[in-house]
Amino acid sequence: MNPDERPAIEGPSGAPGDRDRDYDRGLDPDLDLDDLEGDFTDRFAAWGSDRPFIYAPGGNINTGSVHGDQRVENGVAGAAPGGGERVEAQDGPISGMEVLAARTGFARPDCFPEALRTLGTRLLFLAGEPGTGRRTTALNLLVESSGNSLALRALDSDSDLSSWRPTHTEARGYLVHGLSPTVRLGPASIAKLRQRLEDAKAFMVVMLPDDADRLRGVARDLDLSPVRYKPPSPRAVFDARLEAVVPHEGRRRALLHRLEADLDELLAPELMPAQVAELVDEVSRSGDDGPDPADLGQRLSFLAETEVPDLLKEIREDPDALALLLVTSVLEGLDHRIVRNETDRLLKLADGRLDAVLRSGAEGEGEQSRPTRGEPPRPNPRFVFRRSLDELLAIIRAEYAPGGTRRTSSYSYTVEPIRFKRHRQAETVLRHVWRQYGEVSGLLTEWINTVPGTESDLAEPMGRVVGLATGWSGGRQALLHIRRLARSEHTQSQSIAAYALGIAAQDPILVSEVKHRLDRWSFNGGWQLRSTTAAACGGDFGAARPEFALSLLRRCYRGEEEAERTVAVNVRWALGSLFGGGNQAAVFRKLMEWADQSKNDAALAYTAFLDLLRDPSWFQQQLPVQGEFSEPVIAVVRHCLNDEALFQRSCTRLLAWCRRAVWDEPLRTGVETLLAALAREMRPGELRLMVEIDSSDNPDLVGRDIAHRALEAWRRGEPQPFRSAPAFGGPR
Repeated sequence: MNPDERPAIEGPSGAPGDRDRDYDRGLDPDLDLDDLEGDFTDRFAAWGSDRPFIYAPGGNINTGSVHGDQRVENGVAGAAPGGGERVEAQDGPISGMEVLAARTGFARPDCFPEALRTLGTRLLFLAGEPGTGRRTTALNLLVESSGNSLALRALDSDSDLSSWRPTHTEARGYLVHGLSPTVRLGPASIAKLRQRLEDAKAFMVVMLPDDADRLRGVARDLDLSPVRYKPPSPRAVFDARLEAVVPHEGRRRALLHRLEADLDELLAPELMPAQVAELVDEVSRSGDDGPDPADLGQRLSFLAETEVPDLLKEIREDPDALALLLVTSVLEGLDHRIVRNETDRLLKLADGRLDAVLRSGAEGEGEQSRPTRGEPPRPNPRFVFRRSLDELLAIIRAEYAPGGTRRTSSYSYTVEPIRFKRHRQAETVLRHVWRQYGEVSGLLTEWINTVPGTESDLAEPMGRVVGLATGWSGGRQALLHIRRLARSEHTQSQSIAAYALGIAAQDPILVSEVKHRLDRWSFNGGWQLRSTTAAACGGDFGAARPEFALSLLRRCYRGEEEAERTVAVNVRWALGSLFGGGNQAAVFRKLMEWADQSKNDAALAYTAFLDLLRDPSWFQQQLPVQGEFSEPVIAVVRHCLNDEALFQRSCTRLLAWCRRAVWDEPLRTGVETLLAALAREMRPGELRLMVEIDSSDNPDLVGRDIAHRALEAWRRGEPQPFRSAPAFGGPR
């Protein structure tokens, strides 16, 4: 067989001048082994088995005998900095080498047959914790379902599966890294997704966290049952991996015999597959005498959790060792000269903060402090290893609560909360120190007032404490601490004050003072106080009394210039919060009232209305029926489309409705009703919207037929019976 029929498997050449030699050897210089496609397994067969074949991209092959200590390291393209593992594809083609690695020594979990059957429908939701082998299992499921194809692609969690289409004809499997909370799916969109995958002869696995509440929501909203993944036992993973890494049966028996007494202890039940793979790799690298269990214990990462606290205790009074430990932890794998230089730099930067003790008269500044002879050492208040968190938690009778996942509108993140063992102890402690130690209240208020603006999660718990403190303080100055926060120029402090006002208003005695303060602030307060008032109207205070809150919001708004922009943002947010909290009719009536009044009031009404369009739930109920709000909604949409300053936002919101209506049948009815009404009376704004819809590259976009017919009629010069009319009120 000539070279053209059986190309050599070699990594791409690094030198530019090697390309001609690559052609001479039969190597395709454009071959990218990191992007192997679905015919890769066929190539193995084509290359034949008439002579030895070695597949080791980036590897060093020695086909003869090797004696003595040898060590070779490769700089593999795509590896993480510092010699780490290849970064897993999160969006785009999945490396063929990663797929092959996932297939090597794979131990099937108990859920594998069920998952494979479910994937036969083209779509599988696989629920499991990250780092437990879930991705490896998903890759194996895709490979087996697709006929051993290695042409797999990854999709990020922000992919909109309701409108997503397979655009890579060669791909046979897609791995999706979760569902974004901002993307809403339904049974209809899932059915269309399955059909698209069927047409493309592809399969898709969507990985989800093993969160019971989230999975119940998925099962309810999408009308399907995610498969729950649990990792296989450590022993099963060990046996499968060892057989793949050490194919010679006699060699495996010898290794297992050497480990027999210690293997059960090493394979603890809580080990994850990756940790077991690490153990197998260490075992397979051992010499002819087999692995030394004691040496294994010093190397395996999963034993570090119990060792680190003891290590820190041993070196806590040795600043040089502490600095080296920190630097090595960051720069592991780099040259020893670099590590040494960075250790010296860290010691200098620490300026004594790595010293556990101080000499007499020193406070930790300057050179590293040491106690002088004959003087007892004193604790260093700047020592960064003074107390461990576990030690401090035990002292205050608190503990780690079970971890969980929280979500913002754009992403998810994990938390591991700390809680007191006794219920309501936090409030009891705060109430005691607030009443018994006068200076504590000032210290805590100062601390709260200087919280970084980026820590948005702190506003609510801190606001709750300040709100509760109004009841603990009592007297005529009960709201003093809240007023200090409300006057701050920092939006974070204003948010804390807004939360606090909502808590304080729950006190039947304080509620009158809270309302009195907010009423005055909305009339004649500076922008800081009006911003705080608006934020309070969008929180618990406003939700409990929406009509009062709406009257405050109108007075808070003074336009968008300079500092007033902050107030305007909070006013619009509060209107949206009240609208979404079940006060849709009250908020919309108020907007209609404001639209026919002063310029400022009208500007607020229209911009706030566009914000409300983000959630079409209420509007889709009003538009198809000839009720109180259908005509006013259409009228205000017309006004926004024909206002040059508002057109782009209006168009963006309505196009989003059209896309979402593809899988939301009730919204489809509302969108078609609105577009049909707009098409009957087309002014420049309506015309521009129809052009945007008709020119969309989404063939399923709801309303394209309406827009196309309207534009055809306009081009034929058919009369358009549009008329000018006020947005709200007046004859129609």
